[in-house]
Amino acid sequence: MATRYSTNTVLLALASVWAALMSASALIPAYPILGTPVVVTLSSILLASLTSPLLGPVWGTLSGFVFGWIVPYVNPTTQMGLLTFLGPTMAALMSGLVLFNKWKMATAIFAIQMLVWFSHPFAWYELMPIITWQYWLVLVLIVVPPIRNWIINSINARNSASLPIALWCLAWIARIGGDIATSNNNAVWILNWGVPTMYPFWAPMTLYYAITDSLNCFAGAIIGSTVLLALKKANIRVLAVDFLEPRREKQKQ
Repeated sequence: MATRYSTNTVLLALASVWAALMSASALIPAYPILGTPVVVTLSSILLASLTSPLLGPVWGTLSGFVFGWIVPYVNPTTQMGLLTFLGPTMAALMSGLVLFNKWKMATAIFAIQMLVWFSHPFAWYELMPIITWQYWLVLVLIVVPPIRNWIINSINARNSASLPIALWCLAWIARIGGDIATSNNNAVWILNWGVPTMYPFWAPMTLYYAITDSLNCFAGAIIGSTVLLALKKANIRVLAVDFLEPRREKQKQ
């Protein structure tokens, strides 16, 4: 009981520090969402790649939730209405569930996201269906066992050769399956961005967002790999991902 209490205390402290660090990094712009006043910042890169390895699904989601409420006040260009907090929260939750092999829950949440999206008429407007190619990659990464297990094991082992690719995949799940899916639903259902006059900033910009989202995850993978490998080398074992190791070893026995 004492060990569990101590662990939760450490993770609570890490969650608080992580939310503060992400809030500070929200002042550093990465790239704009074309056609809108919204800007993607460095915090999005850190959130997608490192939150779940550092904090896991519970404390990571809490950290994302707190950050999501704070960030519009730190940097108003990240503002997407009253539901701004949902994007970071869902990003942390989705990646945390997958990393800790709660893939069925992650799949159910993502299925609901897709159902909400395709229920809107704008999802079927002209070439709009092509923007969902990112969603299908998320689904593959989550539901295909060899791929999902490789991601989990690579991050757990922190092998320098495979860690960057595994973190890119995890960041894609967080960024697209959590943040983008939630923010897109918010945009069309709440902010009224799902209208013909906004169409030029959706499907015609598919290539732009394919590149920027890929680079977003790439940057997160490089930063995340550097941090996780450095902590492993220093033998600092206070992260959520450290608790995966004995659990995986027990499953092998």
